Amino acid sequence: MTRARHVVWEAEGWRGWIDPSADVAPRACLAAADAEPGRRSRHASTVRLPTANGVVFVKTYPAPGGWRATRAFQMGEALAAAGFDAPAVVVAARRGGEGLLVTRDTGGNDLLAALAMRARTREAKRALLHALGAEVGRLHRAGFVHGDLVPPNVRVVGERFVFLDNDRTRRSALLVRLAGRRNLVQLGRFVVPGVMITDRMRVLVAYAAARGLGRDARRRLARWLVQKTVARRCAIDHIPPETARRAGFRALMRSGGPYDPACGGATS
Repeated sequence: MTRARHVVWEAEGWRGWIDPSADVAPRACLAAADAEPGRRSRHASTVRLPTANGVVFVKTYPAPGGWRATRAFQMGEALAAAGFDAPAVVVAARRGGEGLLVTRDTGGNDLLAALAMRARTREAKRALLHALGAEVGRLHRAGFVHGDLVPPNVRVVGERFVFLDNDRTRRSALLVRLAGRRNLVQLGRFVVPGVMITDRMRVLVAYAAARGLGRDARRRLARWLVQKTVARRCAIDHIPPETARRAGFRALMRSGGPYDPACGGATS
């Protein structure tokens, strides 16, 4: 993916970078963010804005989280330089503790939607899951740990994976060793229609191969992932740990089963 050449931008107390070729006015982006409530998270609000040059997403960070805008820009550039895909940044700026990040629409589908489409054929589903494991392994081999590698933050565009929300992404070989496997828990804690335990193992096998892990290391990682994924499901979906132990990992992660949040998910 070709990256734009950004220049310094300053206006009305804002300071950061802008892609001058994008022909997108930062003031119009700020006005859109003020006019619409947008999609809110704990740290930011995001508004979809159609422009003459395509759709952009305007993300505003209230104080004191403005550092996240420039961090996302810097890490997106670092990912691109290392051969990975991240959303193209139009504007990244701060004003005091506030932040503004404007990115182009990447196209494609989020990971869950892409899996749903490819689940119609076993070969297509397996190929996507294998590619996913290999790409996350490559990401870690390059020294990156994503801040929140949940399926909505992974877009599938053709045969490429685009990593979104990079404001907490870090590049550190030490961090990969200490916390990289947490990304696998973030990806794997979701109950996904059509994804079986054997499919989850395919992701792990591809990841281990990309990282150069041997069979014993892969088995240890698999046991750790099961333990941490169960703990994460219990914490987020309010499943009592004793219930999870009785049910077992396979039943806990089965789509359409008694612990599938989409079906109401038993909590006792």
